[in-house]
Amino acid sequence: MLIKRDKKMVLLIEDSPTQARYAGLLLEGAGYEVMFAETGTKGIELAESEQPDIIILDVVLPDIDGFSVCRRIRQRSLLYIPILMFTEQRTDIEDKVDGLAVGADEYLNKPFDDREMLARVASLMRIRGVIENLYSRLTDGEQSYQTLRELALTDRLTGLYNRHFFVEELNKQFVLTQRYITPLSCIMADIDFFRDFNTRYGHPAGDWVLQEVSCLMKTQMREGDIIARYGGEEFVVLLPMTDLKGATELAERLRMQVEERVWEHPSHGALQITLSFGVALFPAPEIKTADQLVECADKALYQAKNNGRNRVEVYAPANV
Repeated sequence: MLIKRDKKMVLLIEDSPTQARYAGLLLEGAGYEVMFAETGTKGIELAESEQPDIIILDVVLPDIDGFSVCRRIRQRSLLYIPILMFTEQRTDIEDKVDGLAVGADEYLNKPFDDREMLARVASLMRIRGVIENLYSRLTDGEQSYQTLRELALTDRLTGLYNRHFFVEELNKQFVLTQRYITPLSCIMADIDFFRDFNTRYGHPAGDWVLQEVSCLMKTQMREGDIIARYGGEEFVVLLPMTDLKGATELAERLRMQVEERVWEHPSHGALQITLSFGVALFPAPEIKTADQLVECADKALYQAKNNGRNRVEVYAPANV
Protein backbone atom coordinates (compact mmCIF):
# COMPACT_ATOMS: atom_id res chain seq x y z
CA MET A 1 0.00 0.00 0.00
CA LEU A 2 1.02 3.62 -0.54
CA ILE A 3 2.47 5.58 2.38
CA LYS A 4 0.94 9.05 2.63
CA ARG A 5 3.43 11.82 3.45
CA ASP A 6 3.42 15.60 3.63
CA LYS A 7 6.66 15.71 1.63
CA LYS A 8 8.10 13.50 -1.09
CA MET A 9 10.84 11.26 0.32
CA VAL A 10 14.27 10.60 -1.19
CA LEU A 11 16.41 7.71 0.07
CA LEU A 12 20.09 8.63 -0.39
CA ILE A 13 22.42 5.60 -0.30
CA GLU A 14 25.90 7.13 -0.11
CA ASP A 15 28.88 6.13 2.05
CA SER A 16 30.69 9.48 1.88
CA PRO A 17 29.47 11.67 4.78
CA THR A 18 30.57 14.84 2.98
CA GLN A 19 28.76 14.04 -0.27
CA ALA A 20 25.70 12.72 1.56
CA ARG A 21 25.46 15.88 3.65
CA TYR A 22 25.83 18.16 0.62
CA ALA A 23 23.27 16.29 -1.48
CA GLY A 24 20.93 16.03 1.51
CA LEU A 25 20.97 19.77 2.15
CA LEU A 26 20.35 20.44 -1.54
CA LEU A 27 17.34 18.10 -1.59
CA GLU A 28 15.93 19.40 1.68
CA GLY A 29 16.24 22.93 0.35
CA ALA A 30 14.14 21.87 -2.62
CA GLY A 31 11.38 20.65 -0.28
CA TYR A 32 12.11 16.92 -0.12
CA GLU A 33 12.34 14.75 2.98
CA VAL A 34 15.69 12.91 2.93
CA MET A 35 16.59 9.59 4.52
CA PHE A 36 20.20 8.37 4.58
CA ALA A 37 21.92 4.96 4.36
CA GLU A 38 25.71 4.50 4.41
CA THR A 39 25.69 0.88 3.19
CA GLY A 40 23.89 -1.09 0.52
CA THR A 41 22.43 -3.49 3.08
CA LYS A 42 20.89 -0.66 5.09
CA GLY A 43 19.62 0.93 1.90
CA ILE A 44 17.80 -2.25 0.89
CA GLU A 45 16.19 -2.47 4.33
CA LEU A 46 15.00 1.15 4.23
CA ALA A 47 13.73 0.82 0.67
CA GLU A 48 11.53 -2.07 1.76
CA SER A 49 10.35 -0.66 5.10
CA GLU A 50 9.97 3.04 4.27
CA GLN A 51 9.01 2.89 0.57
CA PRO A 52 10.68 6.17 -0.49
CA ASP A 53 9.42 7.96 -3.57
CA ILE A 54 12.80 7.76 -5.30
CA ILE A 55 16.26 6.42 -4.49
CA ILE A 56 19.62 8.04 -5.19
CA LEU A 57 22.26 5.32 -5.15
CA ASP A 58 26.05 5.45 -5.34
CA VAL A 59 27.66 2.72 -7.46
CA VAL A 60 30.57 2.27 -5.03
CA LEU A 61 29.53 1.21 -1.51
CA PRO A 62 31.51 -0.44 1.30
CA ASP A 63 29.54 -3.71 1.49
CA ILE A 64 27.59 -4.32 -1.74
CA ASP A 65 28.08 -2.66 -5.10
CA GLY A 66 25.32 -0.38 -6.35
CA PHE A 67 24.37 -2.76 -9.17
CA SER A 68 23.53 -5.54 -6.69
CA VAL A 69 21.63 -3.11 -4.47
CA CYS A 70 19.57 -1.97 -7.44
CA ARG A 71 18.78 -5.55 -8.50
CA ARG A 72 17.69 -6.59 -4.99
CA ILE A 73 15.45 -3.56 -4.59
CA ARG A 74 13.82 -4.36 -7.93
CA GLN A 75 13.20 -7.96 -6.80
CA ARG A 76 11.68 -7.04 -3.45
CA SER A 77 9.93 -3.71 -3.89
CA LEU A 78 6.15 -3.94 -4.16
CA LEU A 79 5.75 -0.59 -5.91
CA TYR A 80 8.24 0.53 -8.54
CA ILE A 81 10.70 3.08 -7.08
CA PRO A 82 12.64 5.17 -9.64
CA ILE A 83 16.41 4.96 -9.04
CA LEU A 84 19.07 7.58 -9.87
CA MET A 85 22.64 6.25 -9.82
CA PHE A 86 25.67 8.34 -8.91
CA THR A 87 28.79 7.47 -10.93
CA GLU A 88 32.29 8.87 -11.20
CA GLN A 89 33.15 11.07 -14.17
CA ARG A 90 35.47 8.36 -15.51
CA THR A 91 32.76 5.67 -15.51
CA ASP A 92 32.67 3.94 -18.90
CA ILE A 93 29.59 3.18 -20.97
CA GLU A 94 29.61 -0.52 -20.03
CA ASP A 95 29.03 0.28 -16.35
CA LYS A 96 26.11 2.49 -17.28
CA VAL A 97 24.63 -0.23 -19.50
CA ASP A 98 24.99 -2.73 -16.65
CA GLY A 99 23.23 -0.35 -14.27
CA LEU A 100 20.32 0.14 -16.64
CA ALA A 101 20.13 -3.64 -17.12
CA VAL A 102 19.56 -4.23 -13.39
CA GLY A 103 16.95 -1.50 -13.07
CA ALA A 104 18.46 1.99 -12.75
CA ASP A 105 16.40 4.74 -14.40
CA GLU A 106 18.89 7.62 -14.57
CA TYR A 107 22.61 8.30 -14.19
CA LEU A 108 24.36 11.38 -12.81
CA ASN A 109 28.13 11.85 -12.87
CA LYS A 110 29.97 13.13 -9.80
CA PRO A 111 30.80 15.90 -9.18
CA PHE A 112 27.29 16.89 -10.22
CA ASP A 113 25.71 20.19 -11.13
CA ASP A 114 23.11 21.19 -8.51
CA ARG A 115 20.53 22.24 -11.07
CA GLU A 116 20.96 19.06 -13.09
CA MET A 117 20.53 16.83 -10.05
CA LEU A 118 17.37 18.62 -8.93
CA ALA A 119 16.01 18.47 -12.48
CA ARG A 120 16.62 14.71 -12.68
CA VAL A 121 15.07 14.18 -9.26
CA ALA A 122 12.01 16.19 -10.32
CA SER A 123 11.75 14.11 -13.51
CA LEU A 124 11.84 10.86 -11.53
CA MET A 125 9.26 12.24 -9.11
CA ARG A 126 6.92 12.78 -12.06
CA ILE A 127 7.45 9.15 -13.07
CA ARG A 128 6.71 8.10 -9.49
CA GLY A 129 3.50 10.13 -9.62
CA VAL A 130 2.35 8.29 -12.74
CA ILE A 131 3.12 4.96 -11.06
CA GLU A 132 1.16 5.91 -7.94
CA ASN A 133 -1.79 6.94 -10.08
CA LEU A 134 -1.77 3.60 -11.90
CA TYR A 135 -1.41 1.79 -8.58
CA SER A 136 -4.46 3.59 -7.19
CA ARG A 137 -6.50 2.56 -10.20
CA LEU A 138 -5.38 -1.06 -9.91
CA THR A 139 -6.19 -1.22 -6.20
CA ASP A 140 -9.87 -2.04 -6.27
CA GLY A 141 -11.14 -4.32 -3.52
CA GLU A 142 -9.03 -7.47 -3.35
CA GLN A 143 -7.48 -6.90 -6.79
CA SER A 144 -4.28 -5.23 -5.55
CA TYR A 145 -1.06 -4.51 -7.34
CA GLN A 146 0.69 -6.98 -5.06
CA THR A 147 -1.54 -9.79 -6.29
CA LEU A 148 -0.89 -8.89 -9.92
CA ARG A 149 2.85 -8.71 -9.34
CA GLU A 150 2.97 -12.04 -7.53
CA LEU A 151 0.97 -13.71 -10.29
CA ALA A 152 3.43 -12.40 -12.85
CA LEU A 153 6.59 -13.48 -11.01
CA THR A 154 5.71 -16.57 -8.99
CA ASP A 155 4.60 -20.13 -9.44
CA ARG A 156 1.07 -20.39 -8.05
CA LEU A 157 1.46 -23.85 -6.53
CA THR A 158 4.77 -23.45 -4.69
CA GLY A 159 5.09 -19.69 -4.19
CA LEU A 160 8.61 -19.79 -5.65
CA TYR A 161 9.67 -17.65 -8.59
CA ASN A 162 8.47 -19.00 -11.92
CA ARG A 163 10.61 -20.05 -14.86
CA HIS A 164 10.01 -16.83 -16.79
CA PHE A 165 11.33 -14.67 -13.96
CA PHE A 166 14.27 -17.02 -13.41
CA VAL A 167 15.36 -16.80 -17.05
CA GLU A 168 15.26 -13.00 -16.91
CA GLU A 169 17.41 -12.94 -13.76
CA LEU A 170 19.76 -15.58 -15.18
CA ASN A 171 20.48 -13.44 -18.24
CA LYS A 172 21.08 -10.33 -16.12
CA GLN A 173 23.40 -12.13 -13.71
CA PHE A 174 25.30 -13.77 -16.55
CA VAL A 175 26.07 -10.36 -18.08
CA LEU A 176 27.28 -9.00 -14.74
CA THR A 177 29.38 -12.10 -14.10
CA GLN A 178 31.10 -11.75 -17.47
CA ARG A 179 31.70 -8.07 -16.86
CA TYR A 180 33.17 -8.35 -13.34
CA ILE A 181 34.60 -11.89 -13.56
CA THR A 182 32.79 -13.18 -10.48
CA PRO A 183 31.53 -16.75 -9.90
CA LEU A 184 27.95 -17.67 -10.75
CA SER A 185 26.71 -21.11 -9.72
CA CYS A 186 23.57 -22.96 -10.73
CA ILE A 187 21.88 -25.90 -9.00
CA MET A 188 19.24 -28.10 -10.64
CA ALA A 189 17.19 -30.31 -8.31
CA ASP A 190 14.61 -32.99 -9.02
CA ILE A 191 12.32 -34.98 -6.71
CA ASP A 192 13.20 -38.66 -7.07
CA PHE A 193 10.52 -41.03 -8.42
CA PHE A 194 7.96 -38.24 -8.42
CA ARG A 195 5.89 -39.73 -11.23
CA ASP A 196 5.63 -43.03 -9.38
CA PHE A 197 4.60 -41.08 -6.29
CA ASN A 198 1.82 -39.33 -8.22
CA THR A 199 0.61 -42.64 -9.61
CA ARG A 200 0.49 -44.24 -6.17
CA TYR A 201 -0.91 -41.40 -4.05
CA GLY A 202 -2.56 -39.10 -6.58
CA HIS A 203 -1.80 -35.61 -7.85
CA PRO A 204 -3.13 -33.74 -4.78
CA ALA A 205 -0.55 -35.56 -2.65
CA GLY A 206 2.07 -34.74 -5.28
CA ASP A 207 1.15 -31.06 -5.04
CA TRP A 208 1.54 -31.27 -1.27
CA VAL A 209 5.06 -32.66 -1.69
CA LEU A 210 6.00 -29.87 -4.12
CA GLN A 211 4.75 -27.24 -1.68
CA GLU A 212 6.50 -28.73 1.35
CA VAL A 213 9.81 -29.27 -0.43
CA SER A 214 9.65 -25.72 -1.79
CA CYS A 215 9.18 -24.31 1.72
CA LEU A 216 12.15 -26.25 3.05
CA MET A 217 14.45 -25.20 0.21
CA LYS A 218 13.41 -21.57 0.44
CA THR A 219 14.49 -21.37 4.09
CA GLN A 220 18.07 -22.19 3.07
CA MET A 221 18.45 -19.38 0.55
CA ARG A 222 20.60 -16.33 1.30
CA GLU A 223 19.87 -12.73 0.43
CA GLY A 224 20.33 -12.46 -3.34
CA ASP A 225 19.93 -16.18 -4.12
CA ILE A 226 17.19 -16.98 -6.62
CA ILE A 227 15.16 -20.19 -6.37
CA ALA A 228 12.45 -21.07 -8.87
CA ARG A 229 10.25 -23.93 -9.94
CA TYR A 230 11.67 -24.83 -13.33
CA GLY A 231 8.90 -27.19 -14.37
CA GLY A 232 7.11 -30.27 -13.03
CA GLU A 233 9.15 -31.59 -10.12
CA GLU A 234 12.30 -29.67 -11.07
CA PHE A 235 13.73 -26.73 -9.14
CA VAL A 236 16.57 -24.40 -10.08
CA VAL A 237 18.74 -22.20 -7.86
CA LEU A 238 20.95 -19.35 -9.08
CA LEU A 239 23.76 -18.34 -6.73
CA PRO A 240 25.53 -15.06 -7.60
CA MET A 241 29.01 -14.57 -6.11
CA THR A 242 29.16 -18.26 -5.13
CA ASP A 243 31.94 -20.65 -6.13
CA LEU A 244 31.60 -24.37 -6.84
CA LYS A 245 32.47 -25.35 -3.26
CA GLY A 246 29.77 -23.11 -1.80
CA ALA A 247 27.14 -24.28 -4.28
CA THR A 248 27.98 -27.96 -3.73
CA GLU A 249 27.80 -27.54 0.05
CA LEU A 250 24.37 -25.93 -0.25
CA ALA A 251 23.12 -28.73 -2.52
CA GLU A 252 24.39 -31.39 -0.11
CA ARG A 253 22.80 -29.59 2.85
CA LEU A 254 19.46 -29.49 1.04
CA ARG A 255 19.77 -33.14 0.06
CA MET A 256 20.41 -34.23 3.65
CA GLN A 257 17.59 -32.12 5.08
CA VAL A 258 15.08 -33.57 2.64
CA GLU A 259 16.25 -37.13 3.25
CA GLU A 260 16.29 -36.84 7.06
CA ARG A 261 12.99 -35.04 7.51
CA VAL A 262 9.86 -36.98 8.46
CA TRP A 263 7.33 -36.02 5.78
CA GLU A 264 3.99 -36.61 7.48
CA HIS A 265 1.16 -36.37 4.95
CA PRO A 266 -2.32 -35.69 6.43
CA SER A 267 -3.87 -38.67 4.62
CA HIS A 268 -1.02 -41.00 3.69
CA GLY A 269 1.18 -40.88 6.79
CA ALA A 270 4.97 -40.79 6.71
CA LEU A 271 6.45 -40.50 3.21
CA GLN A 272 10.02 -41.07 2.04
CA ILE A 273 11.18 -38.19 -0.16
CA THR A 274 14.63 -37.62 -1.65
CA LEU A 275 16.11 -35.19 -4.16
CA SER A 276 18.89 -35.44 -6.73
CA PHE A 277 21.07 -32.42 -7.52
CA GLY A 278 23.29 -31.20 -10.33
CA VAL A 279 25.72 -28.30 -9.88
CA ALA A 280 27.52 -26.17 -12.48
CA LEU A 281 29.73 -23.08 -12.33
CA PHE A 282 30.48 -20.15 -14.60
CA PRO A 283 33.09 -19.09 -15.68
CA ALA A 284 33.99 -22.39 -17.34
CA PRO A 285 35.58 -23.01 -20.77
CA GLU A 286 32.62 -24.99 -22.07
CA ILE A 287 29.99 -22.44 -20.97
CA LYS A 288 29.52 -19.52 -23.36
CA THR A 289 25.90 -18.52 -22.72
CA ALA A 290 23.47 -18.29 -19.81
CA ASP A 291 21.43 -21.18 -21.21
CA GLN A 292 24.51 -23.39 -21.26
CA LEU A 293 25.04 -22.85 -17.53
CA VAL A 294 21.60 -24.31 -16.83
CA GLU A 295 22.18 -27.09 -19.38
CA CYS A 296 25.40 -28.11 -17.64
CA ALA A 297 23.67 -28.20 -14.25
CA ASP A 298 20.92 -30.30 -15.84
CA LYS A 299 23.50 -32.73 -17.25
CA ALA A 300 24.99 -33.11 -13.78
CA LEU A 301 21.48 -33.75 -12.42
CA TYR A 302 20.99 -36.47 -15.05
CA GLN A 303 24.28 -38.01 -13.91
CA ALA A 304 23.08 -37.98 -10.29
CA LYS A 305 19.96 -39.90 -11.29
CA ASN A 306 22.00 -42.40 -13.31
CA ASN A 307 24.28 -42.96 -10.33
CA GLY A 308 21.46 -43.98 -8.01
CA ARG A 309 19.56 -40.77 -7.12
CA ASN A 310 19.54 -38.98 -3.75
CA ARG A 311 22.97 -37.54 -4.46
CA VAL A 312 24.80 -34.43 -5.65
CA GLU A 313 26.85 -34.42 -8.86
CA VAL A 314 29.06 -31.60 -10.11
CA TYR A 315 29.26 -30.92 -13.83
CA ALA A 316 32.52 -32.06 -15.41
CA PRO A 317 32.76 -32.62 -19.19
CA ALA A 318 34.52 -35.96 -18.75
CA ASN A 319 31.72 -37.31 -16.54
CA VAL A 320 28.66 -36.47 -18.66
